[in-house]
Order: sequence, then C-alpha cells, then structure tokens
Amino acid sequence: MRVLLFAVVLAACASQPPAQAPTAAPVIAAERAFAADGATRGWGAAFRRAAAPEALTLSPGPVNAQANLAEIDGDGDTSLAWAPAFAGISIGGDFGFTTGPFWVRRRDGILGHYFTVWRRQPDGGWKWIFDAGTNVRDAGPPVADNADIPTLPVALEHAASGEVAIAEVTALEAGRPSPAALAELLAHNGRVNRPDQAPAVGRAAGLALFAADGALTYAPYQREAAASGDMVFSLGEVRGGETPGYYARIWQRRPEGWRIVFDEIVLNRG
Repeated sequence: MRVLLFAVVLAACASQPPAQAPTAAPVIAAERAFAADGATRGWGAAFRRAAAPEALTLSPGPVNAQANLAEIDGDGDTSLAWAPAFAGISIGGDFGFTTGPFWVRRRDGILGHYFTVWRRQPDGGWKWIFDAGTNVRDAGPPVADNADIPTLPVALEHAASGEVAIAEVTALEAGRPSPAALAELLAHNGRVNRPDQAPAVGRAAGLALFAADGALTYAPYQREAAASGDMVFSLGEVRGGETPGYYARIWQRRPEGWRIVFDEIVLNRG
C-alpha cells in the first residue's frame, strides 16, 4: 500500500489571488510525473524524489520520510502503480491535492485509494507534504494515465492569510469534536474515503460514511494552509475505534463558510 507521508510546513505569508483563477493541472501533472517515475525507477526512488525535505511518514508514529525511505533496500520495485482521479488547487496556485486508485501491475484489482497533498516550492516545482493510502473498495478498472479527471472548483472566498485560515479551521474543528457534528460542514460535492468502504462522492454518500464513524473522537496533529488563505489541510489521530488511525481532510473556504471537500481515515493495521 502507499506509504503514509506528511510534512510539517508552516503556512507562507499572505498572497493575493491571481486575476485569473488557476486550474489543477499543475498538481495533476506532478502526480502523474511521480507515478511515471515509480514505474521507471521504482516506488522508493520516486517517493524520495517527490517528497519535500521535511516530509514525515508514520512508521508507526511520525518519522522523517526521507530518513525512513533511505532504509529501503534498493529503490523499490516498479510494480506499484497509481493515477489521479480527482484533484484540487488553491486560488493562489501554491497548494493542492490529488486522490485516486493504486494497484499492482499485472494483477487484478485496485488495492485502495491514495490521497496526496502538494505544495509549490520556491523554485516553482511541486513536492508532496502528505501521502496516505486507504484500502477502500473499488471495483475498478484503474484510471488511464492520460484520462480527463474531475477537479474541485477553485474557491471564491479566502481568508486574509494562511495563518488566519488555519486559525479559523482550528476553531471550527475544536467546536465540532464528533463525526456527527463535523459532517454538518461536508460540502455538497465533498468526497469521503473510509477503510473497506466504497469511496463516497457527494454529500449524501459522504454523510452515510460519517454516520458510520460512530463515537470516534479527533486529536489534531498538524494543519497546513495555502498562502492564499482558501484551502487548509488538517491531520490528526482518530480515537475510540477498535483500530487506531489518522484522519486527513481538506477544507475550502466558500461564501457560506469553510467546508470539507475531502476526508479520509487511515487505520494503523500493521
């Protein structure tokens, strides 16, 4: 399964949204280049190349991803494959995410769905700051490398800065400590992934998965934001279930307020 990777990267200073809204093409291209590198040089080498220097992985707790990946014997094999099926980007064009299926080449069946958060680097390139795979139920087939995929509409609202965006989301999450309360802020086009469940696309399907979370509670670990103040990534532990794990979600600022556009739970099964 995909390695769970994330980074502690402080939100940059505020930036004004561009006159013309960006598209998610840059993060889609970064993800596809990442996958192509894995097919050529092996997944270990690809993960090292695409990761931000300060990226972390859970093994089982947080460790530096580059140090952890350096312990891989060789570069990893080339059989692991993945492709984006949905993506989004901030209005400032500096922050985004991709998600989609991953599988093993020459074997039938999708193993699960990954979720990757990307941040644009000072040199203009992209590095991931978080990556996690969840063994959702997906009958496939795998997504073609060059397929047109749906993307999240760019935000129409933004906070004054990334720091302000994080503060606003922090307050929201603190005031909604249960799945039932948090689900009220799921966007109409939100997506939800849960282990052993079919991926939920849309609010109705997503609410059903939140309801099945029952009495879980959340313990925040890290939040990152777009400098443009319209997108926040939130990561933390989920507690109260039979198997411990982590949640990862993307918030987007909209005219009606902050809304969850992606939410997943990754269990610590090994």
